[in-house]
Amino acid sequence: MNLSKLQLGVLSGSLVLLLSLVVLGHMGYTVPATKKGETSAEEPKELLTEEIVLAEARNLLDSAQTVWLADLDKEKAQATTTTKEAEVLKLISRTWFEYGNYIVSGYYARKVAELLDSGEAWGIAGTTYGMGFKSSSKNDEKILAARQAISALEKAQVLQPDTLQHALNKGLIYLELSAVDATVMPMKGVRMLQDLDKKYPDNVMVNMTLARLSATRSGDLAKAKPRLEKVLAIAEKKPVSDEILLEVSYFLIDCYKAEKNKEKVLFHYDNTIRLSASKPSMQEQMVRAKQNYINNNS
Repeated sequence: MNLSKLQLGVLSGSLVLLLSLVVLGHMGYTVPATKKGETSAEEPKELLTEEIVLAEARNLLDSAQTVWLADLDKEKAQATTTTKEAEVLKLISRTWFEYGNYIVSGYYARKVAELLDSGEAWGIAGTTYGMGFKSSSKNDEKILAARQAISALEKAQVLQPDTLQHALNKGLIYLELSAVDATVMPMKGVRMLQDLDKKYPDNVMVNMTLARLSATRSGDLAKAKPRLEKVLAIAEKKPVSDEILLEVSYFLIDCYKAEKNKEKVLFHYDNTIRLSASKPSMQEQMVRAKQNYINNNS
């Protein structure tokens, strides 16, 4: 079923974290059809490697894409104000994002942030680089993307210290980076997330992030369950989005299946069916999944 918003690997994202990237697409331009291809890089030397990645990415473009980007480059060169230059850089970043090259998209998002120097812009650059990390299959590109993401998110934290999402994203990136960079200890990212948990024990984002990690990264449903139940308890006292509640019930179905608690499994199937009313395709699949469960456990 299409559960891309419900699973960490796609969320992260999708993570709720990556939805902020939509900001790049609000300029109203139509981009030519995409042509995806792998890029390669030399030893990670930060900006130099990005320039190599950019050069190789340009070599993979078709003629229509090349013309489109050349027009945007010309428009950027003619910009007479910082605001106009930033707008064009956003379009270039969005274009590379739609072409599927998130590292190059992050490169231009960082250029936007350098001009605007706002927490939001640095946060977008960080999450875009984060997508570059996830999408690349090459360790040198992953290391480059992750380190640029961390740098951008740290700048975002300085400018928006009260925005918890930046700290969560940085902790997640460190956790992912440790898998490909031996110089980064796995516990670095874990401790960052644990510290946030201690500081914000009743925060929905923190609990959901840690629940997703337990459920999807380590497969520890027993550890995910109390955090998911905690989010439901928080929702009884203050508003929590239907999207989050849908995700909670989706994960809890598996938690209670593992415990063979049929009553709770059916309860959360019903919740997912109710909460997915705006997603007919998903709702139909959840209805079928519930019926299959009943048939197999009658």
